[in-house]
Amino acid sequence: MVLSAELGMVPAQDDYSDKAFAKQSYDTFASSYDGLDGSIMAQGLGIDQLRQIMTSTARGRVLEVAVGTGLNLPYYRRDRVSQIDAVDLSPSMLAQAEQRGVEAGLQDIAAYHEMDVEQLKFRDGTFDTVVDTFGLCVFGDPVAALREMGRVCATNGRVLLLENSKSEVPLLGAYQDLTAGALSRISKGCVWNQDVEALARSAGLTVVHSYKCAAGLFRAVECTPGRAA
Repeated sequence: MVLSAELGMVPAQDDYSDKAFAKQSYDTFASSYDGLDGSIMAQGLGIDQLRQIMTSTARGRVLEVAVGTGLNLPYYRRDRVSQIDAVDLSPSMLAQAEQRGVEAGLQDIAAYHEMDVEQLKFRDGTFDTVVDTFGLCVFGDPVAALREMGRVCATNGRVLLLENSKSEVPLLGAYQDLTAGALSRISKGCVWNQDVEALARSAGLTVVHSYKCAAGLFRAVECTPGRAA
């Protein structure tokens, strides 16, 4: 989730790892979700541009997990992508994503699945590219989710992550640590001080490239399945 001035719109809850609660909650505020992750503040931080840069590099058959309302869908390049499978826990989110996919002209190559990212119902090595943007911070078990992303990614494929991250700027990082608990309670369980690279490595992924954005508050990470030799 991208931080925004509208965080107060999200109902407080301590444990979004409860899948039934998470599904119900996302269904409830699906109609206002773009006011959070697609907000003016998010645009001012360059999030739209980061989404576009990363998503436009996807190729072949693509899996996007936690697709939400489909904010990334307009950025996929049809000359590089053959099929898009979009996954989310919330059917209401998926309905909005599908509409956005139609508006982006992807209706002939996109499919939408109600599915838990920690238990993906795809065979090993199915996808050339797996994409997740601002999902890790709200997954109940981010390592399990990343492990599943690696499992369904082809050996020569890539896992692309754009996530909230703990800043390496000492004062900013300390502030994130200090406020992480309170922020999580008002932002659908978002853990905004996570170490994305460490999570990826814990899941058995190899970090190929990592880029800091906005003083390290966001991190774009490219991974491959399996550890480096």
